[in-house]
Amino acid sequence: MPASTKSQKGTAMDYLSAPRDSGIVKNLMSELGYSAPEGGRLPAGVKVDTLVALTECFNSEIADEFKSMLCTRIGELQASRRTVKPRLTATPESVINAVKLGQISLEELKSAIDALG
Repeated sequence: MPASTKSQKGTAMDYLSAPRDSGIVKNLMSELGYSAPEGGRLPAGVKVDTLVALTECFNSEIADEFKSMLCTRIGELQASRRTVKPRLTATPESVINAVKLGQISLEELKSAIDALG
């Protein structure tokens, strides 16, 4: 996360890029029993260790219901964000990749091809 003051070091927490003032990372760590001393930092590596542990838990058989709940909520949050339709490059490979990645549907591609004429 980028530093918010001149004396503060930035961290490589881009994988949890949340606005510092939202408190989301701090709250998650607190829910798991970790906290920083007043004005201090969380223990070294605890955030990445948390992601490793969560990944291991998600890969267990007992996590199916939790993963389903989590994925549903992530989908709801993502659906509420503004999205921009991707711009296509002019190569056949880029169009095929866009369909494979779900950036455009096959039906949209067929419709665009039919419109060409």
